Amino acid sequence: MISEYAESLAGKLGFDRALSQRVRQEVEDHLRDAVAADGGGDAPAAERRAIANFGDPQAIAAQFAVASLARRTREIGVGVILVIAGVFLAMKTRVTWYDLTQWAVCEDMMALSETVGLIDRSAFWLAVIGGVAGWATIRSHRAPQAFDPSYRKQLRRFLLLCTIATGGLIAAVICDCVLTALRLSGWEFSSDFLIPIFSMAIEIVCTGVLVFHIRGVVRRTTSTSALLGPAPSSG
Repeated sequence: MISEYAESLAGKLGFDRALSQRVRQEVEDHLRDAVAADGGGDAPAAERRAIANFGDPQAIAAQFAVASLARRTREIGVGVILVIAGVFLAMKTRVTWYDLTQWAVCEDMMALSETVGLIDRSAFWLAVIGGVAGWATIRSHRAPQAFDPSYRKQLRRFLLLCTIATGGLIAAVICDCVLTALRLSGWEFSSDFLIPIFSMAIEIVCTGVLVFHIRGVVRRTTSTSALLGPAPSSG
């Protein structure tokens, strides 16, 4: 009965394999300890009592899911800031390299480069504002005790700000790709190309990792919401 109960609870957390496996093991260990401490002599009855005292698996799974979601969103809030900082560092490294090597844009590309550069800076600052606001939103509230309307609202705001930050970052990285291509065009390939190319690769990878993890949080939020059911009506 204990194994079946733990398996049922873990199955409700299947959207997060690591969490599901950890919860299954913790719950099964806890219940077996409770049976061992029961002292009633009747093992099946002791198992039934331990399971009844532990609670409904749906409610227990919901508690674990909410706690895991809250922890994950806090990690993502910090992650957004770190990714933006990493992209900024890659940008500055590339610009510094251009200055050291006196690598200028061809004159016939200058007007296009300035326009793309303006879009690049605007998009990057949008990412910074969205990222900082998202981090502040998730850090300004205590860990939720339940997936209540207040926490749902906070999550929606956080995900919206993260989406804005990610969108701005994607636009900035695309602009950086265009600017790098403009800077490298007309020159014969040499080892001097490595720094710009490598820094662009860092930007692309960082942005891709951020998109992957934010999508993961969206899926986790949807799964947690489905586990608990629709939000109660305020009417």
